[in-house]
Amino acid sequence: MSSALDGLNQASRKVRMATARALNKVTASGRTQASRQIRAIGYQMKSGDIKKAIVISQRANQADLNTNLRGSGKPLPLIQFAARQTKVGVSVNVKSGRKVVPHTFIAVMPSGHRGVFVRIGTTHRRRIKDGRRISTGLPIKELFGPSIKAAFANPDVQSSVKDTISERFPIVLRQELAYEALK
Repeated sequence: MSSALDGLNQASRKVRMATARALNKVTASGRTQASRQIRAIGYQMKSGDIKKAIVISQRANQADLNTNLRGSGKPLPLIQFAARQTKVGVSVNVKSGRKVVPHTFIAVMPSGHRGVFVRIGTTHRRRIKDGRRISTGLPIKELFGPSIKAAFANPDVQSSVKDTISERFPIVLRQELAYEALK
């Protein structure tokens, strides 16, 4: 009787391990689908940038078979929206097509950071160097676009992710159970 219970416990443990692996794999597939769908609804940016902003905040394990996929709430720098310098400003490809943001420019900071900036203020900053006052120019501010969190909350994106996960889970679970049976 004891060996039968041990065998049943071991089988249950293997099923939970296979289920956890399958959940983690389909969550990663859901993240990829979310990236594709966000690009499809009009956010013209690199899929790698989108994937960085969609995080798997909880992974499934044998004890807890829950996963969580969420978009980060930080607005993305405008340079990530296919920014190009024009004579009148910077042209960016945000959700509803390419637009020119007037009086902006693309610059590389001394740290190596590249971004879309706008000058703010009306008075030049001045400092004293070698006993004379010199102008260091107007201060600048980096511009940001929409966040991935807002795009991820889009109903079309959510339904696409749910459909992908529900379609892929039985297939991946079957593969993981077959793998556990071979071990």
